Amino acid sequence: MGDELPPHFKPLFISGGGQKIYDCVCDEQVTEENPYVLVPKAKIMEDFRLRAAVCDFHPIKKQIANYSGEDVLVIYDPDFKYGENFYVCITEAGKEEYLASRVKSVSEGGEAGGEGGEGEEGVEEEEEQFIALEDIVLKDLPSTPAPWAPMGSETDLEDEILTTSRPTISFMIQRKRRLFGAPTHFEDRHVDAAKDAYIECTSFEDNTFDLHRKEHDTAVQNVAETNEIACQTEWKKPRTALSQYVPRTLPQAELDKINKSKELAEFVGRACPRFKMALQQNEIMDVFSDDYNELVDVDGVFGNKSDNNLKEYQSFTDLEFSKNKTIAHIDWHPSIKGIVAVTYTEKLKYDDRVDLSSRILMTPSLILIWGFSDPIHPQLVLEAPEDILCFKFNPTDPNIVAAGCINGQVVMWDISAHEARLKNHKSNGARANKTRSDIFDVEYQRSPIVHYAGVSSIESSHKMAIMDLHWLPDTLEVARLGVPVENKTATSCQLITAGVDGNVMFWDIRLQKTSTGPTPGFGGALPGGKKEKEAAHEKFSSIPSTFSHLDLQWKPINVVPLSKLTGPGLHPGVTISIGQELKNVKGKMQTLLKGNPPLIHRSNSSTGRQRPVEVEGVNTKFFAGTEDGFLIYTDWKAEKDPESGKLVSSKPVYAISSHAGPIHCLLRSPFYNYIIMSVGGWSLSIWKEGESEILQTSRSPVKFTAACWSPTRPGVFFIGREDGNIDVWDLMDRSHEPSMTQNISSSAITSLVPYRVSGKQVLLGVGDDFGTLHILELPWSLRQPSANEIVNMSSYFERECSRIDYYKEREANRPTKSGGPSEPAIPMPLETDEEEEERLKKSFNSYLNMEKDFLVKLGLKRDDDPVALIH
Repeated sequence: MGDELPPHFKPLFISGGGQKIYDCVCDEQVTEENPYVLVPKAKIMEDFRLRAAVCDFHPIKKQIANYSGEDVLVIYDPDFKYGENFYVCITEAGKEEYLASRVKSVSEGGEAGGEGGEGEEGVEEEEEQFIALEDIVLKDLPSTPAPWAPMGSETDLEDEILTTSRPTISFMIQRKRRLFGAPTHFEDRHVDAAKDAYIECTSFEDNTFDLHRKEHDTAVQNVAETNEIACQTEWKKPRTALSQYVPRTLPQAELDKINKSKELAEFVGRACPRFKMALQQNEIMDVFSDDYNELVDVDGVFGNKSDNNLKEYQSFTDLEFSKNKTIAHIDWHPSIKGIVAVTYTEKLKYDDRVDLSSRILMTPSLILIWGFSDPIHPQLVLEAPEDILCFKFNPTDPNIVAAGCINGQVVMWDISAHEARLKNHKSNGARANKTRSDIFDVEYQRSPIVHYAGVSSIESSHKMAIMDLHWLPDTLEVARLGVPVENKTATSCQLITAGVDGNVMFWDIRLQKTSTGPTPGFGGALPGGKKEKEAAHEKFSSIPSTFSHLDLQWKPINVVPLSKLTGPGLHPGVTISIGQELKNVKGKMQTLLKGNPPLIHRSNSSTGRQRPVEVEGVNTKFFAGTEDGFLIYTDWKAEKDPESGKLVSSKPVYAISSHAGPIHCLLRSPFYNYIIMSVGGWSLSIWKEGESEILQTSRSPVKFTAACWSPTRPGVFFIGREDGNIDVWDLMDRSHEPSMTQNISSSAITSLVPYRVSGKQVLLGVGDDFGTLHILELPWSLRQPSANEIVNMSSYFERECSRIDYYKEREANRPTKSGGPSEPAIPMPLETDEEEEERLKKSFNSYLNMEKDFLVKLGLKRDDDPVALIH
């Protein structure tokens, strides 16, 4: 073809991966002897769709799209004669010309080889017999048509060709011009008026019918009718117009005349009956109700819409901070939409953590705050001294974050300096999408790191890990000895923590006053030069001095031990649930969004200011779930010891072993404050405060690890499992099994936190053991309640409570052997470990004796065979 590339060909470089895709691997599938291959055009177009600009054929994408053939000719150029390792034919004519030249060269080479001597034919035939099958190389070459060789069949073909044996007959049909387009008139006539006027249409096939079809040359020309239609409308230019009305006023004399007139009295007399009738109709019937909504089948809430699955809205993972870590807790920002915070911890057991303590100390413990606008880089990174197991945003001042560490300390952050970054995360994400060059900038990728502003004293903190943390309501605060008092600051300034050491502690983040005077710190009286030094330190340091008065000096104001009912020791706490709900005032949020957050850390605590006045009618009891599966109901308020007269911590009201494993979640319903759900081990239970258990599921084959209530439907809640699935329970649909199970991750679900964005969108934050945060969107059927769902669920809980009361009453009135009613059951005290072990030994020895008696009856053992009893 010469050194100059013909116009039908284009040079192209195909990489090693592309050669495997198009089956044109150099020196294997294409060689110098067989340098070309036909690649289907469909395969190239599919590669365009999958790899886009990475596709090897992208430089000639337009030529490939306009190519008319089905297969594209690709020719191997081993010597890079035309600048690349391949060149491609972009026209069908060029492909046929090249293939024809290849066939011609092959045929000429074959004839030249056939002119050799015949003396070697016998030797070659013997060698061909010993060729092994694995040495044979099969090549898929295009079939080329052979030249026509007459064999006598052409005469048969000529006989079958239809030829004209006579000249064609021409017909000319004429009609008068005035008859064109004239209407056609049909009339009846007698059957005998003309020959063959009667035609019989039989209902069956006529076997005697024979029709000889003759050849006709017919030409028809059809021209579409055209019609030109035009319409014109008058366009009026919009303009701004306004009108001003002046109220009509009458002088007082004329008003008095109208009020005393006979016409007004007659009008009122005529209108009053109609007016009264309209008022009565409004009382009887709601004229503003929508009848179509009333026709909806409220019983079939679950599955009304076709889509019932949880949809993946977004996912967050960080290769640097979340690698080889698990998600311990999730919390949504209370006031800024699209902001979610996640804490990551090491996936290590206690023994492994001790062995790798040196590496863990060098690994930072972080809380990542993500924004929906940037799923790659976190908006903020909160640095902690140890791994964080739980944290919460302050509900009235979200710039304050409190967290519980694995070593038992409580940590505080102040992120008010980065509040603008969180509010503008959407605009920052849009700006980053416009300027893609910023994505590769190191400064752009680096998220701000916020150091903790305060940490509690090690001596006064929990002795083991903090598993749960809650902010107290903004209407209430707890004084010394657990006395509830009014919170006059109307801001959440106290928090409660539960630790595995068996203690529940109350903390106050405000400045505490002592008997000797105010503690030096932010908001109190400082010596002359110390306040200036602290201000200078804050100026040149990235750590805010918001909680400098608490750092390493912070102590709890109240400690409530989770004591056992019998015997010494404490229950290891995992989660808690208080009776008061956190209610955020809209006015406070509007003030916060304007940039004036309430400075709750500036005010002093009421406990040191004056003697607090107890607020009556406040429920100070709370639930606590323990690591050994006990549900404890106790009081944080101290009670007076009848013997010594001193105020001591209250004993639990009751402690029930409800789960065969740690209680991971203890959640109150957002619609009924008296309904509590506990999840632990392989089961879940629903309780009513002040009464017994009203619902308990059967044992699941997989452990439950997380749970949450639906924020919009009172009968729906979600359960996270150890196998990565989420069970969706709908009590309006069924109560014995989940209504739906959906797989989210291949690892265990560690946290579930819902978030209501609006009335039409509810999101669910899901954390797994691989460190990935999944944001799921709830479908219509799981976020839209029925018309009477709140009332129906309330009736359901009341019916369950009535059923349990009836069962207890029937058991109490059941007659005993003596004939009288049974005595009320006295709750037995819990067994000690020694008593339980002795009881189990006796039970097992009794089983062994029964087994021996059974085997003796079968003749498999003798009476004198010994039994290996446990002593």
